Amino acid sequence: MAIRKATPRLRGTGVGRSDFDGDGIDDIAAFGDPFEYSLPLSPAGVVNVRYSSAPKVDYLIGVIPGDGGAVAFGMALVAGDFNGDSYDDLAIGSPDEPDPRNKTHAGGVWVIPGGRNGLVVGSAIHFNQDSPGVPDSPEEFDQFGGALAAGDINGDGRDDLAIGAWGESIGSKAIAGAVTVLFGGSAGLTSAGAQLLHQDQAAVPGSAESNDQFGFTLAIGKVDNNRYQDLVIGAPRENDGTSFDGSGMVTLMWGSASGVSSTGATSVTGGAIEPNDGTGTYVWYLGDTLAVGDVNGDGLGEVVVGAPGAQTPHLNGGLIAVFAGRSGGLSSSAVQIITQRTAGVPDSPEDEDRFGGALAVGDVTGDGRADVLVGAPGEDIGSRVDAGNITLLKGSAGGLTGAGAQAFDQNNSAVPDGAENGDKFGTAIALLNLTRATGLDAVVASPGEEVKGDYAGYASGVINPFYSAGGGLAPQNKTWSGLSARTEIVWPQRFGLRIAGPQSGGPLF
Repeated sequence: MAIRKATPRLRGTGVGRSDFDGDGIDDIAAFGDPFEYSLPLSPAGVVNVRYSSAPKVDYLIGVIPGDGGAVAFGMALVAGDFNGDSYDDLAIGSPDEPDPRNKTHAGGVWVIPGGRNGLVVGSAIHFNQDSPGVPDSPEEFDQFGGALAAGDINGDGRDDLAIGAWGESIGSKAIAGAVTVLFGGSAGLTSAGAQLLHQDQAAVPGSAESNDQFGFTLAIGKVDNNRYQDLVIGAPRENDGTSFDGSGMVTLMWGSASGVSSTGATSVTGGAIEPNDGTGTYVWYLGDTLAVGDVNGDGLGEVVVGAPGAQTPHLNGGLIAVFAGRSGGLSSSAVQIITQRTAGVPDSPEDEDRFGGALAVGDVTGDGRADVLVGAPGEDIGSRVDAGNITLLKGSAGGLTGAGAQAFDQNNSAVPDGAENGDKFGTAIALLNLTRATGLDAVVASPGEEVKGDYAGYASGVINPFYSAGGGLAPQNKTWSGLSARTEIVWPQRFGLRIAGPQSGGPLF
């Protein structure tokens, strides 16, 4: 760990989302594959933390055990203030991590508290399904930690952590999926009172089936107008192969003083929101991405759901579904479908665009309403296949709108680099406070980007910042690449596959 001189603490305006050192500006935590390295053991992933307040970079590296395993340390990254000290903490999912007791590759989660000088690695805590108080037990390929979300479910002023184990078997139903909720406290997250949720419980809509992947994605936010934030769970493979008119399901469970409520949960499937517009649009794999935010400023949070595998009618053209925030929960009759065909949205749908493959929600324009940043990592730019782009959709009193939408790709003259085959610009995105401005800024990853100094075919990847400006986003003439993060210890490849924000999970492109 690098050491830097302590700086005076200056809290920001409260819009920050990953401010580990408390200076009022967010820091950037991003995951990459360890490429070249000089370590005694094989690394299972590298998380690079770039601080805003000083030229300090932390490298957090997992280890693949001697019996083998996958590069998975950092496959989910979220920031949240779990102990209520006003410094954000970092939770790192490692869904292929082996259990020390039974050696199954069931997964685990590491939580590193923030502090005056940044993340305090020496105070890290670890959870897996063998931790005292954590429900269930570790089994091969549970994928515990494959998705994460942070937010205050029980209203005590400290963030809680939802952990997806989308590979969990429920009885004989393989890969049905489950979610564990750990609650924050004065000492940070605790397993005391942890909750386990799955679809064979009476409180959870639906029923557990093989390959539902319940918990593949997660989000936490205020959907109704009480003091508790609510939990949204994606099961994108629900009804996969059994329904001709759509697949996937999103479930909303209410927060309460005692945690996730056992009453009032609602859900909607992809087949239930088939647009009746004659375009041949079918909502496949609803719930591949999730976020929550109040896009119309009425105090109720919309549930924003990505279905990048949707037919629009182009195969895998992709769409987002915006479910109205309401005290009655999710409803198939209170949803707005947005594709690249929607009025005002730049570009047009094509095969394999995967519009909605990444989502970030927050107030970019500073008008008090959340905006939605959408990644389409499969977008072709001219003849460049899978170059990728992003679209900013703005909130309004009437809801999310295509009016005034912005789209950026790497062929934009203000965006560094250029569009190339396989860049996959927009694979990971986050809305963070990088400038202390009124609106949130964006960071956008293109993990397939090769830069000068890379070996051909081995992209180190790039992250681009965009600042809030002029009622939208403005590209900045700077980049951070995996190559620029190279040290004598490790070289991150495909840098930016994940970027820490309020929620993390979903497909990797």
